[in-house]
Amino acid sequence: MRYSADCEVCPIVQAPQSKQGRLDIIEGDFWIANLRADDQSLLGTTYVTLRDHKESLADLTRDEDDEFRDIRNKLIRAQTRAFGAEVVNVSCLMNNTFQDELPVPHVHYHFKPRYSHPITFEGRTFTDEQFGHYLTEKNRQPVSNNFGRHIVRALQHCL
Repeated sequence: MRYSADCEVCPIVQAPQSKQGRLDIIEGDFWIANLRADDQSLLGTTYVTLRDHKESLADLTRDEDDEFRDIRNKLIRAQTRAFGAEVVNVSCLMNNTFQDELPVPHVHYHFKPRYSHPITFEGRTFTDEQFGHYLTEKNRQPVSNNFGRHIVRALQHCL
C-alpha cells in the first residue's frame, strides 16, 4: 500500500492505532466508510476513503472501482433505511488540499444524506434547511464519539 508522509489522510486510514478513534461503518479491502463525527448536520454524513494513497480518480484500479461501487450502494441503502434519506449526495471534491502551497490530495468521497423533513434520532433532531438545493452553508453539527457509535450501529443494522 502506498503511503505519503505529507498526506493528512494516510495516517487516519493506514495507521493501526487510528482504528480506535474512527467510527467505521464498512471496511473493504480498498476502502473504508466511516461516520464524519465532526459534521452530522445531515444525519449519517460519511466519508468513504481509499486506503491506498492515490491522488486522482484516474489512478484507481478496476478492483478499487468495483469495491467502491459495492460500498456506495450498500451505504446509500443503509442511509435510506436507517434514517429515511430521500437522496444521498455523493461527491469527490478534494478541494481543501489545493489551498496548500504543496497540495497532497487523497482520494475520498463525501456521502451527505438529504431530508425533506426533520429527523429525530436518539432524542436529537436533525434538520436539512437546504433540502432540494445545493449545499451552500456549512452549519456543522459535531456529535460525540458515543453518539456517533449509535449512528454507526443504526447504519450497520441496515446493511
